[in-house]
Amino acid sequence: MVAGLNNKCSKQIAVIYARVSGTKQVREGDGLASQESRCREFASYKRYEVMRVFADDMSGKYAKRPQMDAMLSFLRKNRARNPVVIIDDISRLARGLEAHLQLRASISKAGGQLESPSIEFGDDPDSIMVENLLATVAQHQREKTDSKPSTACAVG
Repeated sequence: MVAGLNNKCSKQIAVIYARVSGTKQVREGDGLASQESRCREFASYKRYEVMRVFADDMSGKYAKRPQMDAMLSFLRKNRARNPVVIIDDISRLARGLEAHLQLRASISKAGGQLESPSIEFGDDPDSIMVENLLATVAQHQREKTDSKPSTACAVG
């Protein structure tokens, strides 16, 4: 029997988690929509049944987010069905190594399994190293963006 399938007719259930950094990106961009679209394509390819989409519009620096908390609650309630959590990219989960590690542990503890069209997660030392390296790169990118001087007050 395939993991996550209760019988021959059951599909593997999945949820999608998407995140943008703030409400401005929600109003002016298509970040959430494009993330969801890519995750739905991945779910279709894997023949997963997407049960819910959870989306936050706040910094990935922090692990505590309203829709992340709602997703973790959903995972706990559906633990027996071994839900898959699909993220578009590792930076959508978190933009800080500490937050990434905390969320990975929370998802696992709640019964979820993380998957993405852009990275294959694994438990072997090489996979863990690559995942942590990518999470560190995401943090570095956030820190560089946060430290850019504002040009709004520049005298020209």
